[in-house]
Amino acid sequence: MVSYNRVILAGNLTRDPELRFTQSGVPVCEFGLAVNRVRSKSEEVDFFDVTAWRELGETIANYKKKGDPILVEGRLQYRTWEAQDGSKRSKVDVVADNVQFLGRGGGEGEGSGRPRRGGDDVEFSEKDFDDIPF
Repeated sequence: MVSYNRVILAGNLTRDPELRFTQSGVPVCEFGLAVNRVRSKSEEVDFFDVTAWRELGETIANYKKKGDPILVEGRLQYRTWEAQDGSKRSKVDVVADNVQFLGRGGGEGEGSGRPRRGGDDVEFSEKDFDDIPF
């Protein structure tokens, strides 16, 4: 049997990215993503929690903010934990390993928090940081 776990989502950040560090100092960025889903005459929105690690997470936290469009490629991760009240909780998150900063289609640098280069989108991947020791 072959297993495959890949997800690609394009949408807008629902909140400013939150950059934290693990106890061992590894950066981790968490943000929400809203993805519009058009169904005949109505439009619905799906919401996803996304996590990006190391330099990829730092880059997102430094350049993106609530409302900015982004494309995320990664995998789904299922986690479970025990809440403070003793109840068991579970959640499916997206763990990003590749992101692409998308433009809003407006003027130069509009909404991106950084200058845009000729309207090009900017893409980052964990692979871009393979030579950096963690």
